Amino acid sequence: MKSTIMTILLALVAMAGQAKEKTIVWENPTIEYGTCNGDGYFNLALDVTKVELKAAETVVYITARQRPGSERDNYWFQFAGDTYLKVGNQRYTLVSADGIELNKHTQTGKDGKLDMAFHFPPLPKGTKSFDFIEGDGQGAFQIKGIKPVEERWKQIIPSYWRDEKGDWKIAFFDDFAVYDCKFWDYKQGDMNPKTGEGTIVMTNGSDELKVVIGKDKKGQRPIQIGSDKAVYSMITSRFLPDYPTKDLRTGFVDTGYKEDSVTVVGWIKDMPEQFKQLKTFDFGYQDLYTDEHQSVSANLDEQGRFIAKIPVLNSTEFFIDWRRCFVRTLFEPGKTYFMLYDFKEGRRYFMGNDCRLQNELFKYPLDWQTINMYDGLETAGKGGEELFEPYIASVDSLIKAQYVHIDALCEQHPTLSTRFNVYRKGNTLMQQARAFGQARFSAQGMQFSDHARRYAYDTFWTKMEKPYTLHRDLGGFLNDYLDDAARARNAAFSYNLRDHYKDFASNDEQLALLTRWAKMIDEATAIIEAEPTVEAKIRKSHELDSLNADLIKEVDKIIQTARASKIINGGLLVNTLKQHALTLDSLHADPFIKDLWLGRQALSHIDHERTSLLPSVMDTIKGMISNPVSMAMIEKQNDYYLAIENREFDKLVLKSSDDLANISEGEALLKKLVEPYKGKFVLLDIWGTWCGPCKEALSHSTEEYARLADYDIQYLYLANSSPQAAWENVIKEYNVSGPNVAHYNLPAEQQAAIERHLNVHSWPTYKLFNRNGDLLDLNVDPRHLEELARLLEQMKD
Repeated sequence: MKSTIMTILLALVAMAGQAKEKTIVWENPTIEYGTCNGDGYFNLALDVTKVELKAAETVVYITARQRPGSERDNYWFQFAGDTYLKVGNQRYTLVSADGIELNKHTQTGKDGKLDMAFHFPPLPKGTKSFDFIEGDGQGAFQIKGIKPVEERWKQIIPSYWRDEKGDWKIAFFDDFAVYDCKFWDYKQGDMNPKTGEGTIVMTNGSDELKVVIGKDKKGQRPIQIGSDKAVYSMITSRFLPDYPTKDLRTGFVDTGYKEDSVTVVGWIKDMPEQFKQLKTFDFGYQDLYTDEHQSVSANLDEQGRFIAKIPVLNSTEFFIDWRRCFVRTLFEPGKTYFMLYDFKEGRRYFMGNDCRLQNELFKYPLDWQTINMYDGLETAGKGGEELFEPYIASVDSLIKAQYVHIDALCEQHPTLSTRFNVYRKGNTLMQQARAFGQARFSAQGMQFSDHARRYAYDTFWTKMEKPYTLHRDLGGFLNDYLDDAARARNAAFSYNLRDHYKDFASNDEQLALLTRWAKMIDEATAIIEAEPTVEAKIRKSHELDSLNADLIKEVDKIIQTARASKIINGGLLVNTLKQHALTLDSLHADPFIKDLWLGRQALSHIDHERTSLLPSVMDTIKGMISNPVSMAMIEKQNDYYLAIENREFDKLVLKSSDDLANISEGEALLKKLVEPYKGKFVLLDIWGTWCGPCKEALSHSTEEYARLADYDIQYLYLANSSPQAAWENVIKEYNVSGPNVAHYNLPAEQQAAIERHLNVHSWPTYKLFNRNGDLLDLNVDPRHLEELARLLEQMKD
């Protein structure tokens, strides 16, 4: 009997010992600070997913995250062997690690994740918080204040709360609260520091709210905000937890592309020092009508708070704060959002009346994964169908794989909204559409094969989602696809001068001259066509050009006038629009896309030519484009250049080339041009009205002149292939004038001779001459103004 009793007692003792050694597990613990709460695009993100406190060891589970399709291939990281945990002042050095080899660089997997387990000595009994320090080296990962969520439930400041629908509703911080997408100052408060219960009175402007916070029940508290009382759950995770129920909506706000706005209030919390010199928070998006990048910046206060009101045409994809936060999301017009981006704890939340999709995209962000023509494909010596077939197969495979991945994610998280599934798939499709459009530039003639064109039509063109502002990459796809489609139709974007010669005459004398020229063209055409071979046709053409050189020269003078240039360019534009309209009709484009595309062509034409259109041309365009926004933009741009044309300016800066008439060599021409300015530095700018970077540089001329005013510079501008009217308009538009400015628009042969002599192959090209008129072998560029100023300072004496 005694033996039996003793056996039982020993068993009980053993069981008690086992109970004492029971593992304590912290699932998804919270943190107070981390150096590794990166964006996941260009910086690694580390999440502590679990902690096991055992009698024999402590295990910390960490997942490294890098978004698929981001900079994963270029990002390597490692964990040092001297990683340790810290409780108070005591260190507990790493024993071993699973899933990673210590002191060796590695990467996340193809899914953008790497799961790791770090084994340490056991921590003291009753430990409630500790730090994870990846050694003492510079730039080491640090995760501080790791604690179980039960400990966080006791805190009110700081704390974040969501309602029963799953939305972030309110948050309390040291100096203010956030509620209803606004910052609220504390007026008074009476709080129990142990239980977190109490009353707060807070104000926003003239508005005042009383908040009553009740007792904690496992992370939930009754909170009354004004007259509204509900039970709220504390948010302890970096991202908002999955919503409790599924949202089955499929569509997005569609205003019909009428100008509206989005308001974004936000806080960049606990910003690292390296980012504090950035004083604005930037929102970037693509203007659908022009396909130009637009940016809106909001000023940050000392705490990193901002408010921005952004004009939008419709529901729009945004690239947000690309120098610091790297957020891609969708904003819908007419709505107000509050965005929290916390660098210290890594929290990323949206607040608002309808911000579920934005929170889902924060937690499960858009991938950036496309296949370009040469990605892993053998293309050497291939062309046409042979070139595109393997590429089409790879693209099709990627799209299907990404769709499967998105569906699997939604199955794994069954309450993810239907709009999330739709938007992720649509974004994936349009990203690849843009890459596919660019693939044509790898083919002979820079055109799709027939199969590639059909694939683009079936896979991308017919599946563009509305509103068309949903995905930034749609605009790029339209540019490539529709240009290729027009080429495939052999659309003739031309204007026959012979058929319209009477329009160019300003008087009877010019009409007679042009009539002689038209008759000469008809006769010469018949003579050339009668020649038996191509070589003979070319010889006869040159012979007739020489024979009629004087007549051709006189007609060229008429055609080069501003009036004739407008007639020719207007006729070319109208014919171009008609050809594009036929192409769009053949593709069954909807009316909005048709107007959008024709409007883009008209805007691009005006911007390129830098002159207004004739009233008759504007009337023709109005008959072709019914979209009022497109038409309003065209009229605004046309009126802008009409006003410039009517603006007075100092024509003394426009220099005649008469003194150069008998000079044909580039070196001699250049010497003659620079000669009058001996004793000064001469900065030569070779540009053209057709050159976008040239005009962008000229737009900063006033700033350039002011910065270099102390260096006695003569500015010499030579225009390449620039019509007279456009040349003058650009000079007036950007005020490229002054007593030390000279502009030349030389005959084509002389301009080409100078460019050959200077070995010009890109525009703008800049050259610097010293005070003796000698060309200096230096790289100069006024777009890098401070560098040029330093160089001139060194040469000043």
